[in-house]
Amino acid sequence: MPLEQLGEISMHPYATDSKERVSVVVALSLLSVGITYGLHILLAKTGIQWPWWVEAPSVISVFGGLYMLFDKRLWRLKWLQRIGVVKVPDLNGRWSVQGHSSTSNEDFVGEIHIWQTWTHIRITMETERSRSYSLTASLLLEQPEGVTLSYEYRNEPKPNALCTMHAHRGTAVLRLRGEEFLEGEYYSGRDRLNCGELRLRRIR
Repeated sequence: MPLEQLGEISMHPYATDSKERVSVVVALSLLSVGITYGLHILLAKTGIQWPWWVEAPSVISVFGGLYMLFDKRLWRLKWLQRIGVVKVPDLNGRWSVQGHSSTSNEDFVGEIHIWQTWTHIRITMETERSRSYSLTASLLLEQPEGVTLSYEYRNEPKPNALCTMHAHRGTAVLRLRGEEFLEGEYYSGRDRLNCGELRLRRIR
């Protein structure tokens, strides 16, 4: 499956130390109660009755709709970031990559694509010789180095890769610099014994 489709279809949850995961759920719960009660009063005053085959909106169904809307769309609103309701940064988009491999002592370039909602994420990277995609991730805000994105990935070589290169797992740790830059390092395990540097710039 192409990485573009993989990212859109198979996002995975990510961990964060932001307290908004609790405060936002509480706020949405209270809002759901208010909306449901308001609908009940409105229907009672207007005398409107739902058909027997339509269930009146419940607190749970209203909360589910609000939560889905917030997770997919609302959390990205800039004014929610400005007033501190949402602190998790929006990393969605394409990022150009410049890296250095300790194994070959060579520089390389590529592109990373990040798909992100309030609770899920997928990170894919493509270079001349390989493709990789994230398996797990965390986005930590309260770090001495600043906002830190850490993720485990699986890398798969392309047909034109060196014969010594094979599929493997690794870990990347990237720190956010402003809104347009990420920089850090990666490690790949067992017999690869490879590490290197990564510098990302948002291009869309």
